[in-house]
This record gives sequence, structure tokens and C-alpha cells, in this order.
Amino acid sequence: AAKENLNLNESEKAKETMEVLGREFDTLLNGLNDKVLSSGIEKAVLSTRLVGSPCALVASQYGRSGNMERIMKPQAYAKAGGADTNIQKKILELNPFHPLVKELNTLYKADPESETAKDLA
Repeated sequence: AAKENLNLNESEKAKETMEVLGREFDTLLNGLNDKVLSSGIEKAVLSTRLVGSPCALVASQYGRSGNMERIMKPQAYAKAGGADTNIQKKILELNPFHPLVKELNTLYKADPESETAKDLA
């Protein structure tokens, strides 16, 4: 379960809930994608699989898993003379029900350009 698009709740009610949450967290997700973490992540999305954790970094659906990157890293250093040429950006999955993520969303809604909100992200 280290890759994106793992759907644990396939019911219509769960899909509707995620659509409503998507609209509610739109400002936060856009801020993370475009400004704060744009150089470190591919995209930020809401997660249906996280329960206790506020967030998780996962590989893209067709990207390399963490284990594959661990195996390939020494090979890249040996071939390129120390330059890591195969760094893939990860996807940040946020738990919309976690209090930390809810508070961060509240800060972003109040002022998306706030330095406090950017520092906490």
C-alpha cells in the first residue's frame, strides 16, 4: 500500500464525503501543490486510507516503490559518480479527519499567504 489510488471505501456515501471534503480542503491542497511544497512533491491529495496519521508520502501509481528506490540508489551512485539521477517526487496524502490537518486547513482558509500557515505546512 505504498502507491497512490488505493481505495478502501468504495461506497457511494464515501465517494460523496470525499467530494465534499475535496471542496473544503481545496485552498490547502492548492497552496501545498503550487507554493509551499512544489519542489518536493508531485501533488497533494486527500486520503481515504489514513486513520491515525496526519499524512503519508506514497509513490505514484506507476512509479517505483520505496524498496525499489532503495535497491537502485547504490547503483545510481556507482554509475554516475555520486549523482542521484533517479529521484522521483512523491505524492503527499493528507488525512482530512486528523486535527492537525483540519487546523492547517483553517489557517490556509483564513489567509493563504500567511507565513505562519506556510511554515506549519
